[in-house]
Amino acid sequence: MTTPPSASLHRLRGLVLPLVVLVIGACASAGRAGGQAGAATLPALDSARLLADVFRLSHDSMGGRPAGSAGNAKARAWLVSELRRLGLEPVSGSHEHPFAVARRGSADSLRGVNVLGMIRGRSAEAKVLVVSAHYDHVPPRNGVVYNGADDNASGTSTLLQMAAHFRANRPEHSIVFAFWDAEEMGLVGARAFVANPPMALASIVANVNLDMVARGDKGELYAAGATPYPQMRPILESLVPQAAVTLRLGHDSGGGQDDWTNQSDQGAFHAAKIPFVYFGVEDHPDYHQPTDDPEKIDGKFFYGAARTIAAFVVRLDRAALTWPARP
Repeated sequence: MTTPPSASLHRLRGLVLPLVVLVIGACASAGRAGGQAGAATLPALDSARLLADVFRLSHDSMGGRPAGSAGNAKARAWLVSELRRLGLEPVSGSHEHPFAVARRGSADSLRGVNVLGMIRGRSAEAKVLVVSAHYDHVPPRNGVVYNGADDNASGTSTLLQMAAHFRANRPEHSIVFAFWDAEEMGLVGARAFVANPPMALASIVANVNLDMVARGDKGELYAAGATPYPQMRPILESLVPQAAVTLRLGHDSGGGQDDWTNQSDQGAFHAAKIPFVYFGVEDHPDYHQPTDDPEKIDGKFFYGAARTIAAFVVRLDRAALTWPARP
């Protein structure tokens, strides 16, 4: 999510194999038992890869992945290679979509690159769901790396697992899996996409955006969007008893800090009157701190949240077949 980072002491760390095995084991246990009744009906994802990808993206060698940095380019190249491995189509001829936005009061421009891949729908190919997460985070401060494991390596990793699921289980609508750049600088990548979309905006049925989905310290995952877009409410409410975590609806009205409508990339779609649902957790003590490291992720919660979000996209894909065309 987008707020200014605050400084604190950096804890040196490495990738400790026993810890990875321990947390992956927790993910696997969640897959067997489920967090709530009915969790066995949710899509099965690769729990080991889900967590391993977070460790990869939030390693110190990525330098926090800020837009325009060498670490960001390294993360982007890996994402492109993953989309190719999974067999997702390029969008408008490429997986990489550069953008440049003039900086206020400066002669130079902010440059970034969104990463896009598509799975074509089987019955509504011309209509598109955009499922998204930002892959950038904030730059180092005083030599301290802000790794952004929850924010937003978690959403990025979940998006890859959902892409794998829908590659094996073809959706009704076409799905564009969008990895946004420069979210931390003001939703810049998502705004650039909406301003110059690679398809007609009217063909975009909805946006599902993920930002911070691995650290629900109360066991709660929030879904925002049902208040401004009531067609989302019955889909979400039907999922609540099946969810593998505690799924709550809210944070989408009233303005202020408790209203998340414009606090992540779904805000760019909302401004264009495109319906959205945003999945995320409430802030935790490591939010925008250098201590947002993968070792602190609750593997059981993360896997349950990822499966719950995937299940929502499955239900949205079916429900939206009956929605009228957007103007």
